[in-house]
Amino acid sequence: MTADVHIKAVEHRFKAFTALHRVDLQIGAGEFIVLLGPSGCGKTTLLSIIGGFLTPSEGQVLIGGRDMTHVAPKDRPTTTMFQDYALFPHMSLRDNVGFGLRMRGVGRAARNAKALEMLEMVGLADKAGRRPHELSGGQRQRVALARALAVEPDVLLLDEPLGALDLKLRRQMQEELKAIQRRVGTTFVHVTHDQEEAMAIADRIVVMNHGRVEHCGSPEEVYLRPRTMFSADFMGETNRVPVTPSGGGVSSPLGPLAIAPAEGMLCLRPENIGLAEGFSLGRATLVEAAFYGSYHRCHFRPLAAPDMLLTAHLPQGAHPGLGDEVELFGRNPAVLASEAA
Repeated sequence: MTADVHIKAVEHRFKAFTALHRVDLQIGAGEFIVLLGPSGCGKTTLLSIIGGFLTPSEGQVLIGGRDMTHVAPKDRPTTTMFQDYALFPHMSLRDNVGFGLRMRGVGRAARNAKALEMLEMVGLADKAGRRPHELSGGQRQRVALARALAVEPDVLLLDEPLGALDLKLRRQMQEELKAIQRRVGTTFVHVTHDQEEAMAIADRIVVMNHGRVEHCGSPEEVYLRPRTMFSADFMGETNRVPVTPSGGGVSSPLGPLAIAPAEGMLCLRPENIGLAEGFSLGRATLVEAAFYGSYHRCHFRPLAAPDMLLTAHLPQGAHPGLGDEVELFGRNPAVLASEAA
């Protein structure tokens, strides 16, 4: 089962503090949506409103076209998976996964069969008789996911479920989570503050800030064509260069740049600054470099703007020596309007 979700002008207040400011968001059935933003931006509040744990001060929540604004969590076609997994230590994995079905009155044989099916999906059917303490963190995460999906929710809500895992395991689970979502087709709404995680798993990313949606789009759109300065900065490091229209291009502290005429702030990701290809950024001197494995992180000081530093990620073995003067080139620029900057 799967369903669309429509958030209509949702506002939520905690006494004098407004956590959400008239948020509008449409989530398609079967979509993997990630709510992304810093602590306090409103993403968990929005997830709680979708799940029914909070009732919005204003606005509506529709799931599958039905108004769920004042419906209790147990009566919604949603299931929430939390970071701590909340597995029952005295139960086997099979009984943990089948617990929600048991609460719905499903008979032992049917729920055991469903639990084994779900454990098979997450690669743990051979451990069905074990207890949670016998598993690794990643395995417990898989059990929690199997339990959440066993009740066949229309919408699965995930509140930073990978946050407790180490980096290598988290990346592995990101791939598995996305593969499982594609397999079951359930609508996933996932909360995280990890930009790389969001880009790895999302069909669309919803960047939030101070209770508002700053940008909603595909990972490529949000990263390469941010709509606001906050979105540009939060999604990763960016070089900023103020620009104004001039002739067929723009003028800037670096000199004239051969890009479409625009006024505001030119944003360039470090990986989009190189030693060839694209439009010229003028000549610059390498003042610092560090090796990060897959790339060299380099700081350049432009000759035309010595007070400015440009950060570039150059391929292995491709960076010049410290003090060398080179010509820099940019590609995939984004120009944010003056009012957004």
